Amino acid sequence: MADYSSVLIYILCPGRNRDCPFLSARMTKRAVGQVIAIFQKFNAIGIHQAKAVNELGLTPRLNLMERFTRMRDYKQNALSILMKAEIVQTYGRGEIIYFR
Repeated sequence: MADYSSVLIYILCPGRNRDCPFLSARMTKRAVGQVIAIFQKFNAIGIHQAKAVNELGLTPRLNLMERFTRMRDYKQNALSILMKAEIVQTYGRGEIIYFR
């Protein structure tokens, strides 16, 4: 049985590697919706209700152990996409953000 398991790994791995870009794009798209929901939950819509990144819980994980033991957080990628599209604006020194 051990001989067959290594053959199955070789057969199944190329298909998995081919699907990775699609999975990443799908998870990023899902995270965009989650980030927008966070802004709505904390009422950070408009410059007068702007919140700090820490208040919204959108700070990146700094602990190396957390990065290895948990699933990848796509919210940081989604936040940068929303900032590049100018949907999310920064105020002041860039630490206070709001949904436009």
